[in-house]
Amino acid sequence: MRFGGVPAEIDAGPVVLRRWSVDDVAVQMAAVNASLEHLRPWMPWAATAATEQSSGEYLRDSVASFDAGTRFDFSIRDRVTDEVVGSCGLMARIGQGALEIGYWVCASRAGTGIGTAAARALVQTARRMDGVRRLEIHCDEGNLPSAAIPRKLGFRLDHVEAREPTAPGECDRSQIWILDLS
Repeated sequence: MRFGGVPAEIDAGPVVLRRWSVDDVAVQMAAVNASLEHLRPWMPWAATAATEQSSGEYLRDSVASFDAGTRFDFSIRDRVTDEVVGSCGLMARIGQGALEIGYWVCASRAGTGIGTAAARALVQTARRMDGVRRLEIHCDEGNLPSAAIPRKLGFRLDHVEAREPTAPGECDRSQIWILDLS
């Protein structure tokens, strides 16, 4: 399903969400590489360091997906310094009228509320989008900081699915958090 009406920049309180650009290779690569040890347990793509090639591929795909209305990826930027402190997005991959929210925060900013602020801003954005009736956040059962975010935002734990781990810190259970918008 295609969605539209997503702004290129979103105010998220202490941070700003800005649509990734193909010109962001250096800052995207630096943010990922500075946080590899922090991300590696939960993100399969963090198994190896980001390179100009891998960051460029991600950013080109991100731009194309945003333009196609199927995935809306944002850098999370410090409001004062413009430093990239994470990444987040809305993904149309879970069925009709639904979007999945994903996020990660740099190790240097973990536990500061930035992930919650970014996810809250994405919820508010999704509420203004035509055709979105449900939001989901999927996270590994063992990733307690990630699971705290949907709980704070009023999502309900719908179910836990068995699945094969894809990253070293994952167990074999994924939590599916749901927020109905209709």
